[in-house]
Amino acid sequence: MSKQGWLKREIKDGMQALVALGLEGQPAAEILPRTADIWLLAIERSSCGCNIEAIDAPRIREGFARLFPGLRRWPVPAQLVEKIPARPVRQSLHDPPPTDEEREAGRLALKALREQLEGRFDLPSSPPINEDERRWQLQAQARELHDKEGGKE
Repeated sequence: MSKQGWLKREIKDGMQALVALGLEGQPAAEILPRTADIWLLAIERSSCGCNIEAIDAPRIREGFARLFPGLRRWPVPAQLVEKIPARPVRQSLHDPPPTDEEREAGRLALKALREQLEGRFDLPSSPPINEDERRWQLQAQARELHDKEGGKE
């Protein structure tokens, strides 16, 4: 099979199911293979993005399953394309936490930037921030604001 052999197989299976429905306007048996080729071409050129078997074969099967219930006449490929569900959303990976080396490089870069700025601007020097102390201060400020608002949430 070609690289799109799986797509041809999915279309063939769907069309066999359509034939079993005995719909009005069904192509004659001798032209069904050519009809399947046209459907294959239409789907390959459509915007449904069906080119990865593991992701898209189930989508095509679902498209046919959604197509079948309301049919009275033989469908056109565009009707199938409309019924093919969107690809599942891929979950993005979170950035890994910075390594100790990256943290140190960032700290040094900030220190160098601060030294450059101190030469150009009159910036007050501040002591290094103690993260635990700062967290305590922020929590105290939050409690104070909460108390001022009367404990409303």
